[in-house]
Amino acid sequence: MKQDFPLNGVIGIIANHPNELDLALGSGLQCVEVRADLLLDAGISLNQILKLIQDAKSKGLASLMTLRHPSHGGTFSGTEDERVEINQKALEAGADLIDLEWASDASEAMVQKQAPMVISHHDFERMLSEEELNDLTNKMEALAPRAIKVVPTAKSLSHSFQMLNWVSDAKPEISRIGFAMGVYGTSSRILTTVIGAPITYASFGAAVAPGQLSMNELQELFNIQDLNREAQIYAYAGKGANGSPQLESMNRKLKMQNHNAVCVPLETDDLDELMAITEKISFAGIQLASPLKELYEKQLAQSKPLPTHSLFQDF
Repeated sequence: MKQDFPLNGVIGIIANHPNELDLALGSGLQCVEVRADLLLDAGISLNQILKLIQDAKSKGLASLMTLRHPSHGGTFSGTEDERVEINQKALEAGADLIDLEWASDASEAMVQKQAPMVISHHDFERMLSEEELNDLTNKMEALAPRAIKVVPTAKSLSHSFQMLNWVSDAKPEISRIGFAMGVYGTSSRILTTVIGAPITYASFGAAVAPGQLSMNELQELFNIQDLNREAQIYAYAGKGANGSPQLESMNRKLKMQNHNAVCVPLETDDLDELMAITEKISFAGIQLASPLKELYEKQLAQSKPLPTHSLFQDF
């Protein structure tokens, strides 16, 4: 039987100083990730980190403890035995979950202890093939964690939607946390909770992973906190869609009209790729930027069949 997952919505990453807990409270968050490896690097003591976890609990925030290994983008230089000991102390201090990497000695030790865990895998170089992703998923889920987290690097826009499909295929008893890193992964970071993931990550300061969005972007620009599975999804598609003024303008309009709607950037100049993506997710409308707009108009002029043509419109 699936247990209720304690983390929900945007999870704020506390990576610089314990006072970022106040920023989380001020942002109306329900949960935080305590990046203990980065905090230790910033000169915060282990006792201060454990107190931060206690403070989060006392103020009604769920917490995820992450002492990330360097092989997965972390900075902790201690032994695996030390990671086990520190994670155990974090749970005793009130952390709801710990995050440890798949196939690490520390994760295997904590699985034996039946600790409440997110088992994670990150690939900062590439996207996993469908076969690799399925094989990894089966092995991770066989350990019966509370959730599995898979975050590869998108090399094309279609990789973002591969990860969203993976999230939507989650088993009822094990949550899936998934999106893609990099410039092509932005749409997956925005839509993952709409598709069914329990959380998506945002930083209070500098991004701690490639393509990570700030708290302000997720909450103010993309209105993540007000979206649910019935959200209307619009898109602005083209090269340079990420961070474009047009994208910002479209989201301001949507927020005024309907809080359960969002416009996401689709970073591509490949019309065929865009067409394929429209078959994987239901969009309410897509506005095309150059050169996609010209390619689309050329195909229309040549009377080529465009089954998704009604989606492509200015709004």
